[in-house]
Amino acid sequence: MNAPTWHVRPYRLGDERALVALWAEAFNRPMTEAHWRWKVKGRPTPVENVGIAVAADDRPIFQFVGIPCPAVVLGAPRTVMVGADVVTAREFRRRGVFTTAAHRLFDSWREAGIALVLGLANDRWGSRAEALGYERYFELRWRIRFLRPERILARKAHLPALARLRGLGNLWNRAWDLVPPGAGGITVRPLVSAAPDIDTIWERGARHVATSLVRDRPWVEWRYCNPPDGDYRLTLAERAGSPVGYAACRVVQMDGRTSVRLAEIFAPGDPMALRALVRDVVTRAAVEDADVVVTLAVPGSHMDRELRRAGFLFCPGAYRLEAIRLDPTIPPALLRDPRGWWLAGGDFDVV
Repeated sequence: MNAPTWHVRPYRLGDERALVALWAEAFNRPMTEAHWRWKVKGRPTPVENVGIAVAADDRPIFQFVGIPCPAVVLGAPRTVMVGADVVTAREFRRRGVFTTAAHRLFDSWREAGIALVLGLANDRWGSRAEALGYERYFELRWRIRFLRPERILARKAHLPALARLRGLGNLWNRAWDLVPPGAGGITVRPLVSAAPDIDTIWERGARHVATSLVRDRPWVEWRYCNPPDGDYRLTLAERAGSPVGYAACRVVQMDGRTSVRLAEIFAPGDPMALRALVRDVVTRAAVEDADVVVTLAVPGSHMDRELRRAGFLFCPGAYRLEAIRLDPTIPPALLRDPRGWWLAGGDFDVV
């Protein structure tokens, strides 16, 4: 039996119709064309950012998405691609499609001056990741703050009566709330859009990070305000009327349960603002009657320490940051040091 033929070609307007179907088949959940266009084509890019392979009938059977992001890499302004949504049609797997198409895409990015391809490691890629040049660095681990532990115990123990022990949850939360907040005169308020204050926060915060995506107003607006099905909520921290940090989270209701997913907090160099934002997220989640707040953090980072101070506990599961250095002059040893990075789950598509 002859193997199906395929070839690499540039993206064409309308390919998303087949690509969202391909994505849904691979991930077993739907994606709308509007979401694909927001995610894949919603940011300015200096080079084609999606790699496509098609079958003999010109039907897309592979994609590799790179989300173009202005960044600071070891203190220098650069552009990086955040890899996402790599899918291959089932009948074309293990035929070299992934490796061939990705190599060609990365070559074009390198020629356009892209510094890094960032992503979260996928163990299913096996040796192909190493062949493409991926280097693995450090982990982002899940952290969880229980707000209604009695409900969770009731589900785990299959004893519905435990869910009525609201006093148990109140005692749990009171124990963590006894920790002095130390907010330093900081107030936190909701934002209805990505205000110009976001640029001020980035300009002040950037001096405290060596490597990070540029978290300016265009980034926040695209990532948290523009998703057609995202519904993220922004909050702004201020000290004496001056913006000092922001947070982004969303309320998720699934199977009769409510959780809050904390995508990002940005307040580098200002531990009191960081503390105020974390505690405000917890307070607002309690108002939503959420069972838990979940987020990702680099173990040992300022963010991780503040989360643990606010009652966020270890949670099984982690992602390992990986990157391809398209610019070989970037020292890998410096990228392996998590202390120079500011990372959040919202940088990727997992929160």
